[in-house]
Amino acid sequence: MTGSGGRSAAARAVVARWGRSFAEVPRWIWFAAGAVAVVLVVVGLVGGYATARTTHAEVGAGDEVRTSAYAIAVVDAEFTDAVESEFLSADAGETLLVLTTRMENLSDEAVGVATTADRTRAGFVNTDRPLLELVGVTPLEVVSVWRDDGSSGQVVLQPGVPSEVTFAFTVPDDAYVDRDVAIDVHEVEVRRGAVILSSRVVSWRPAELVARIVVPAERAP
Repeated sequence: MTGSGGRSAAARAVVARWGRSFAEVPRWIWFAAGAVAVVLVVVGLVGGYATARTTHAEVGAGDEVRTSAYAIAVVDAEFTDAVESEFLSADAGETLLVLTTRMENLSDEAVGVATTADRTRAGFVNTDRPLLELVGVTPLEVVSVWRDDGSSGQVVLQPGVPSEVTFAFTVPDDAYVDRDVAIDVHEVEVRRGAVILSSRVVSWRPAELVARIVVPAERAP
């Protein structure tokens, strides 16, 4: 059997081989490794490894939020049981959250607010990932959109023409008992092309959060 002296000799031999291996490493590699270590430490100290957080502004009623493709301001918000001019009514346990907004299309093409205009699909509402999103509340029905100027048909925003646009969200009647209405406004990611339709189709998809609009809403008389 190998005694303790034999094990000690073997250990010393291993350590000696490691020492010779380290000594054979070029000096510039040690300098480079040291520099990398210093950089990693500095990055860690300044929070470089923390999860990136998207910052966004919080604005109130009447304040305009501008993205690269559109601008919006919430002018007024109210709860109501019905909007007779649009033939809308809330069922039991529900209410209509009606937002009056001022919108402007900053792109070069006409876009529909709740529909496709020409070949552009904007997706402001009524999509899985809308550009305009209620915070903490999921609409119970399809969001209705119209103009208050009496014009009929789908709401289409022409480039550079400010328009007053109204949204009606069906929400639970207790959704805003102790809080104000908040809307998240997203930047636009433009995607071009569709496999089935045409390579000319343009889709607006939500990108990073630009701002949150927080407004008080009163019950309509």
